[in-house]
Amino acid sequence: MSETRKRKHPANESSIKRTKSSKMPKETPPSKPPSQPTPSQPTLSTTPSNDDPFPVNWPKSLPYLTTPAYSPQITPSQLSLLRTLDPDLPTIPGSFPLGPAPHVKITPITDPKHPAHGQSGLFATQHLPPDTLILPYLGHYHLGSGPGLQDEDYDYTKSDYDLWLDRDADVAVDAARAGNEARFVNDYRGIPFTPPEPVPGQKKPPKQQKGKPNAEFKVAWDERTGQKVMSVWVLPRGKKGLNTGIERGEEVMVSYGRGFWEGRKQEGEGEN
Repeated sequence: MSETRKRKHPANESSIKRTKSSKMPKETPPSKPPSQPTPSQPTLSTTPSNDDPFPVNWPKSLPYLTTPAYSPQITPSQLSLLRTLDPDLPTIPGSFPLGPAPHVKITPITDPKHPAHGQSGLFATQHLPPDTLILPYLGHYHLGSGPGLQDEDYDYTKSDYDLWLDRDADVAVDAARAGNEARFVNDYRGIPFTPPEPVPGQKKPPKQQKGKPNAEFKVAWDERTGQKVMSVWVLPRGKKGLNTGIERGEEVMVSYGRGFWEGRKQEGEGEN
């Protein structure tokens, strides 16, 4: 498995786990809180391109999620914390589509120089402006520490798709066994720079920063489900205003964090 397809709890970053358990807690859907002001969003295409309930190139053996799944070990008090509105969080508006996102596409990696060659990445199908929502990062909410890391016959500590969601609530989210398009976001390290596709009417494409992430993980408030979720956002413009967003045809790339790669190194040394 490529380096870019492996991730655990990265240092100084939120972490995500996304899976779908066969045993879901029986609970009534959360009521939505009063609508909060929604930050401006880019003019993204939000109409699915076809009637397929799965994104293009989605592995059919993997459950596709449109809302989070829950471990049976998640307690009512933890759910209450997750469903308590934090006005400081960025917002996923109620109008954001629950199904496949047409402004990104799962694409097989064919470049032999790419660390995830033979696997897949997530690519923009249109220009994504700076500091805007790409999509939520869905998966299986579970206990973030303690014996709850073993859930039935599954060991969350061995997941390569696990990220913290809320440390105070002790909840993480795992996407190893189910999720959405966001599970295909790769780490930027080692990815060859590919100039973005030319835009009709544009003389030359904007300058892109080579060897840098163009997106980041953020905890957000999801108006659609009335709870906190992990999400992927385009990086802001920056102090010098150099970041122009993600261009059509460009891969969405994040940083998994130094702690993740140190953990990978230690695991490799332990195998020798």
